[in-house]
Amino acid sequence: MREAESIDGLAALVARFIPTELFKTKRGTRNRMFTAMVTFTAFLGQVMRRGSSCREAVRQVQSWFIASGQEAPTGNTSAYCQARNRIDLDLIGKAFHHLCTWFEEQTKPADLWYGRNVKVVDGSGISMPDTPENRAEFEYAGGQRKGCGFPTGKLLGVFSLATGHLHRFVHGNWKEHEISMVRRIIAWINAGDVLVADRGFCGWGLMALLLRKQVDVVIRVHGRRTTSSHLDHWDKPQRQGDWDEALWAELPETIAVRIIRYQVEEPGFRTKEIVLVTTLVDAKKYPDEAIIELYGQRWQVELNFRDIKTTLGLDILRARTPALIHKEIYMQAIAYNIVRGVMLGSARQHHRPIYRLSFKGTVDTLRQSTKLFGDTDAKTINARWADLLCALATDIVPYRPARSEPRAVKRRPKVFQKLTKPRHEMVVARSRRNKGTPNASKKTLT
Repeated sequence: MREAESIDGLAALVARFIPTELFKTKRGTRNRMFTAMVTFTAFLGQVMRRGSSCREAVRQVQSWFIASGQEAPTGNTSAYCQARNRIDLDLIGKAFHHLCTWFEEQTKPADLWYGRNVKVVDGSGISMPDTPENRAEFEYAGGQRKGCGFPTGKLLGVFSLATGHLHRFVHGNWKEHEISMVRRIIAWINAGDVLVADRGFCGWGLMALLLRKQVDVVIRVHGRRTTSSHLDHWDKPQRQGDWDEALWAELPETIAVRIIRYQVEEPGFRTKEIVLVTTLVDAKKYPDEAIIELYGQRWQVELNFRDIKTTLGLDILRARTPALIHKEIYMQAIAYNIVRGVMLGSARQHHRPIYRLSFKGTVDTLRQSTKLFGDTDAKTINARWADLLCALATDIVPYRPARSEPRAVKRRPKVFQKLTKPRHEMVVARSRRNKGTPNASKKTLT
């Protein structure tokens, strides 16, 4: 295992958060160049370099082996691709859970809100290559023709508000509702936590189930629900929907809630009034102003998803089979949490607010700096690590409270026809500019 760690600084970075014994080769298994540790590290490197190909990953592995004086693998990508398919999803899942445990151990009283951990939940869409295997599990989104769209999935994540790390996540078909998805990870939300969510999660059943687990919620009220008094009691709906009958019967007949209304006076904001519902009914212990401020921080989850999808590239996955799609999503989550772990170390050591550090800047710095943590002595590595954290602490994001900008694209896309048929059946009509091109349709020629 020491040899595996020495081949690359990225492996040494992983070892700071995940125990390397997890990747130890079992006795009696075939001796391969692409061990679990090498494959995991190369896969992680691909994730952290948006658009990185398998060829680039193999070239990187070759340079690791050559630098450490070992025989390098061939440039053929087949062995690496087979190793990615062979690596166990349970092993990757265990690595992710070890990362989450590391963050829980770093929690300090100053990170708590009124002595409680705050989690923020939200969902987002993802797409993937259009292959028969992916279509069979994830399907097209509504309105897409076969051969003209892409299979679409949904990712739901629970983030820590204090550190920004991804606490737990689930993914599935785009048709699955977010409330049913959050029920799949409710076991990982601990008693005493406070869950903050947008109005898509405003359902009586979810709130009652969380209360049963001694978890309080702060949720924006759904537009279809009418609210009146400051303190209210919401009765159990007669329709149980897709809830398990036995579980639904165990929920109480009514839950006590507190309604908070406030006006949004910031210029540029579309919403002028927000109505919140919370199970924190003690107004003296949890004042309205504190609840409003807490919900205002919910927007951070949108920025977290932007970091995962835009910076790391989770918005468009690249795997061509569902089995590898599941692994790619887990690797994206691991990469995101490792970056957050490095940011947390820098914020703690140099007394900076973690949300003032640049996620993109941290990713760029790690891409260029991991080579410094390769095969060298521990004293030198620790000194370089301290320099890295110091450099990250100087990359501060400007403080722009209540910033509002239109969601509009400035750069115009290329003017091409939309694909309305499978590509091999599509005939592109010619315009005056491409007159005489071989792709012109017969209708246009006449």
